[in-house]
Amino acid sequence: MIFLSKAFRQIKYALLLSVICMAGLASSVQAYTAMETKGYKIQVFTDPDPLKAQKESLITLKILRTGDKTPVVGEPIKVSINSIADASDDANLERNHLIMLEKTGKTDIFGNYELKNIFQKTGLYQIKAELLSSDMNASGTGISMGFVLKVNPSDNPGLRMIFILFLILIITCAGIVLIKFKIKNPGTSGINFLDSPIIKRIFKASYIQPFVQFVLLIFLFIFIFLAFFDIQDSAKNLSVIIIWTIWWAGIIFAFVLAGRLWCFMCPVGAVSEWASRIFQPLRAFPASLQNMWIANTLFVFLTWLDIQIGVVRNPLVTGLLLTAVIIAAVISGLVYQRRTFCRYLCPIGGLIGIYSLFSPIELRSKDLEICRLHKRKDCYLGNKNGLGCPMFELVPEIDNNKACNFCGECIKSCPKDNISIRVRSFFKDAWGTKKKSLDDTVFIVVLVGLAIFVTGDMLEPWSVWMESAMKLFPADLLGIQYQYVIEVLTKSFLYFLISLFLIPGLILISASVSNLLAGKENHNGLKQTFITFGFMFIPVGLSMHLAHNLGHLLNESAKVIPALQRTINRYLPFSLGEPDWQMASVSLADPLFIYWMQMTLFLIFYGFSILAGYRLAIKNYSSPQTAFRALMPMIFMVAVLMAVNVYLLNLPMAPRHIH
Repeated sequence: MIFLSKAFRQIKYALLLSVICMAGLASSVQAYTAMETKGYKIQVFTDPDPLKAQKESLITLKILRTGDKTPVVGEPIKVSINSIADASDDANLERNHLIMLEKTGKTDIFGNYELKNIFQKTGLYQIKAELLSSDMNASGTGISMGFVLKVNPSDNPGLRMIFILFLILIITCAGIVLIKFKIKNPGTSGINFLDSPIIKRIFKASYIQPFVQFVLLIFLFIFIFLAFFDIQDSAKNLSVIIIWTIWWAGIIFAFVLAGRLWCFMCPVGAVSEWASRIFQPLRAFPASLQNMWIANTLFVFLTWLDIQIGVVRNPLVTGLLLTAVIIAAVISGLVYQRRTFCRYLCPIGGLIGIYSLFSPIELRSKDLEICRLHKRKDCYLGNKNGLGCPMFELVPEIDNNKACNFCGECIKSCPKDNISIRVRSFFKDAWGTKKKSLDDTVFIVVLVGLAIFVTGDMLEPWSVWMESAMKLFPADLLGIQYQYVIEVLTKSFLYFLISLFLIPGLILISASVSNLLAGKENHNGLKQTFITFGFMFIPVGLSMHLAHNLGHLLNESAKVIPALQRTINRYLPFSLGEPDWQMASVSLADPLFIYWMQMTLFLIFYGFSILAGYRLAIKNYSSPQTAFRALMPMIFMVAVLMAVNVYLLNLPMAPRHIH
């Protein structure tokens, strides 16, 4: 067991180091210095590292006994921070300095002592720590240690933001020019993955999908158990960390790269499908409800619930949510055919379908004529080789990735071997699909509003914004006295206003202007214009989701290591060593590197919005001139919303948010 503990300790640090090296930049782990004296060790951690002038800094002193490495708990400590007048003279480390901050208090249960400070000027500072307890050493004189820290000039986020907005303007102008001169559509690759015997064998194997689903189902039950019965601290609960930091961020990126591949292995979809296969219900989902209105409404509701009660920060609520989803999936499988739950009821089904349109991988028919001549549609009905499509899709009619989950049942059952899985250009479904509906477009523009609001809710200025909004709330008129109720109602009002009315309304107004500019040659009508051009806004919401979750993934995923250690130590008969909770504050990439990755995502996806708009315009209008005029208001609105994205992610995240 001792060997396992030591091995795991080495593995975790090696893994962390390798990830940091792969990032190509210095990690934003809070770099520390340490001093030892009289049997004690003090480590100094700074956040940010390096320290920045005119920016709030968190300085943490961790006190350990050098013998057994145990933390010193509850002992009084005095900390002073002094500006060094002349760094060239070592004597000035102890004289001719200006005392900026002085604080006395006790360490917490982990031996940590924290204080915040804003350094107004750059330069060298001395931090002096004094342990005041007389029983900490034999002499009774206490312990004193001094450190020298450097404060660097603060970067200018305003200039960065201006630069990014300038690039957005350049891309807008370039896109308009390219559209004016009729850019060509990127071609598609001729690669068919099913031409590989190995890949084809994998898709035709009947045991691979259920095996993967069963394994993930076991893990899901473990996470539900941990959510209910393990520690209710979200920063240490393994279930919350895995689901909302690792899984949620991971599947957003998976949608972009591989479409609905997650649905192939999803354990919730599996239990619904297994229930349907065992009991074989004949009832079809009502035709009037065979759309995404229910699923999309559930997603909006759950997002609102998270904002109000913090689903992603509450292990118990996370467990209740997962349990409710599983029960709903099983009931759906008992009552309705196939994967009705996944197609029409899953709370994230609409999100998955919309974002999967961006994926460069598609499952399609090789030759539509072969499908037309084949009367029995085995890909849908199934046969002895395959069960037929669980998502109610007929392969020759598929022209987008919204519903296909790459389960391979059509590949197994097709007697003509007429199925292909190909690589194509990113986001081709935006202009390639004929299946555009109002429920899809409404959800697309609502997602933009949700992404903006949820991100705003995590920013430091949010509390100021909320206080201003709450002052406008007519509490006296409504007879409401409780501050909490006022806050809930105000936040709810703003949530629904921005996501359901403001953003969709602005895009609808843009569609109206587009109709006016199109003039007499326009035959689409406002509804059709809104539905068609609404697909331009997929990259706007998607880029914010990607950028936002990229920050969470790189900044917070390291805490899975101590959380995993703690969980295994508690529930299994062996130990992986004492959890090092300092790792929870480790970031896998430098903050500036993360920032530029986020801005790069915005710029790339902004380009895709313009490209999609161009393709949609020339496809839906009879003349290039009309298409150009109709497109301009939509490009303007995309540029405005992308600028909002840039502005929000140039604001600091609030430390109160634990995701």
